Formats: sequence, structure tokens, C-alpha cells
Amino acid sequence: MEVLRFALDHSFGASASVIDTDLRLRYVNSSFAKSFETTPESLIGKSLRDIYKPEHVQSFLPHLQRAFAGEHVRYDRSTQVVGSDGIWFTVSLFPWRNEQDEVIGVIHCAMRVHDLKLSAEALRIANERVNSHMENSPLTVLELDEGLNITHCSSRAVVMFGYEPSELINKPLIDALGIEDRDGAFADSFRRLQTEEETRNRIESSLRHRNGHLVHCDWFNSAITARSGGVISIMSLVQDVSSRVEAAQQLLHFATHDVLTGLGNRRALTERLVQAIARAERTGEAVAVLFIDLDGFKQVNDVHGHSAGDEVLREVAIRLKAIARSSDFVARLGGDEFVILLDTDVGAETAALVAERVLTVLAPPIALSTGAAPIGASIGIAMHPPLSNLAVDLIRQADAAMYSAKRAGKGCIRFAEA
Repeated sequence: MEVLRFALDHSFGASASVIDTDLRLRYVNSSFAKSFETTPESLIGKSLRDIYKPEHVQSFLPHLQRAFAGEHVRYDRSTQVVGSDGIWFTVSLFPWRNEQDEVIGVIHCAMRVHDLKLSAEALRIANERVNSHMENSPLTVLELDEGLNITHCSSRAVVMFGYEPSELINKPLIDALGIEDRDGAFADSFRRLQTEEETRNRIESSLRHRNGHLVHCDWFNSAITARSGGVISIMSLVQDVSSRVEAAQQLLHFATHDVLTGLGNRRALTERLVQAIARAERTGEAVAVLFIDLDGFKQVNDVHGHSAGDEVLREVAIRLKAIARSSDFVARLGGDEFVILLDTDVGAETAALVAERVLTVLAPPIALSTGAAPIGASIGIAMHPPLSNLAVDLIRQADAAMYSAKRAGKGCIRFAEA
């Protein structure tokens, strides 16, 4: 017994005491007494109410009463210690029983966990702050494991993707969100993070919202590696840039399309023709430019007005697209001038056949609210080879051939000569 008492007094790394049902101390070890800057002997027989503040007694009394009732109790609390505002301890209370198995007191043991408690509390607060930032961020925050499975997802996913976070957890990233990755660039950007080729990168992607509409996303990704090596976590901040992408697409559309008819404009035609000539020279094929100028369009404006003229131009565009092959490119250069570019399976016979179809489709008068407007066309055709391999020259030569057709009596087709 003396060996046990010595161990409790001097070698036991915890504060220990025995408390009777009157809340008086029947035994305390040196660690317990030290917290009050006194000796064990001076505390024996004292009530807990004598050595603790009333508010502290009220805080631990319910736990003692549970132990007096025969329950083994364990809890954490901040205990009054001389010279401090309180130290965190893990407290264990064991019923103290007599030979008749009646509870006559409580054996109390308190292990100091103050530093651990403060660290845990600081970590909890830090996690709460991080989670709060993640939830309040206008970006969707995703955390992935080393296999690119989603381990955490902020609530912003509901707005951006249409899915509750719980629906995405533990699912593969690309499959869960239906990310479009035809060229593999998206998957490759994450592969570089997984293999530690990069610690951070950025990639754009498109995906389908749950309701079906297209969402354009900008991904900012970073990888965390273990000290021993190997990626253990990847975090992605995802921004919805749909409005920016759509605005850019609209600007590009306006820059390359005729506002009135929706056909390609001169810029789009030139770019397409440059590409077609380059491809034709590589493959030994041909390119044909059909320059179409409406006959009688001035009379439409004079008789029916300019709004009727716009209506005619829109109808001409519809008719030209209807007879053009799927590989052909139809453009309006301005006024009543249109062009059809043939860059697939092209020969003189094919070009002449398409031109004949143009004359045929434009022969019927166009119905207007103010009456029918007869319309026709004169067409000039320029081909490479044998003509110039410069887009601007080829368009100019087709234009000159068109004027030759007009001089021949309109409603005609003429090929440009070298």
C-alpha cells in the first residue's frame, strides 16, 4: 500500500483524490495539492466548496452526483488552478465502494490536456474559418483524393452544377460532373498534378448543368504532397465563366457574320478561303469562288422601300443556303453581293452546276407585304487552280467575271480566265 501511495504521490503523472459523499477530500496526491500551491496534508478533510469557486463547484457537481450514483464518468473541463484562469483536464470519476458494495465516495483522476485542448480548439476554429470562406466564396471549392475522387464539395455546387454536395462525394470528378474533354486536355492537367509534374495549374472546361444548359468553367487547381512524397490531395477552385465565354462568342459572331442575313461576312469568307487554298495546294484539289450579284435589286428598293429590300436579302440568304452543299460556305459581302465558296470535291462542272442551281432557286419572285418582287442573279466563277492562290485576288477575279456576266445580259454565268 505504501508503494502505491508513493507512486500516486510522486510518480503518477495525474492529479488524484478521493472524495466522500459530503464532498470532503479523504486523500489527495502531491499533483493535486501542487495545483493549489499547498501540501496534501493541508487539504485532507476540506470540502470541495472550500477550495473551489462556487461557479466551478456548480460545473463539476453534476458529474460527481452521477459517480455517486454508481456511474463511471469521464469528461473534459477547465479546472481552477492558482495563478491561472483555468487549465484544461480530462477528468475520470470512479465510484468508491465499501465491502457491502455501497458507494461511499468517488475516486477522482485528472490528466492535464491543456496544450492539446488549446491546439485542438485552434484547429477547430481554423477549420471553421476555412469552411466559412469555402462556403461564402463565389467559386465552387472541390477537394479530390489522389485518385481524383471528390472528397469535399462546397454548397456552391448546387448553383454551378445543379448537384447537392452529398451527391458528388466519393465519385470520380470527370464522370460525376459530365465534363466535356474530347481532346483529353482536362484529364491531362490533373494527371500532371497527380504525377507531381506541376504543383498548380489552370484549365478551362465545359460541362452540362443538371438541367441541361452548358456551363463554361475556369479551374484553378493545386496539389498537396506528403512529406514522404506522393500527392495526397488536390484542391480546385471552379469559376463559372459562361457569361464571359458567351460574350466572346457573340463578339466573334458579330465580327464574322452579316447582321442582316446571319451569313458569313467578308472577313469570314477571306479566312475560310485562305484555309481552303492552303489545303487545296497540299492535296492537289481545287477551290471555286461563285460571286453572285442580284439583278433588279435596285428596283426593289425604289418600288417597295428599303425595308422590303432587307426582306429580299434575308430571303435570298435562305434560298442560297438551301441549295448549297453541306461543305459549301455562303457569305454576304455587302449590298446585294453574295459568295458561295466551294472547297470540297470541286471541279468546273461542279461549280457550274451549283451556279445553275443558284439561278434556278432565285428565279421565283419573292413575296413581300407590298407585292411580289422579281429577282435574278449574275454569277462570276473563279477557280484555283489555274487562277491566283491569293484569297483577295481570287475574290476580285470572281467579281470581274460577275460583271462580265452582267454585260452579257444578266442571268448569266461566266468563268474568270487566267
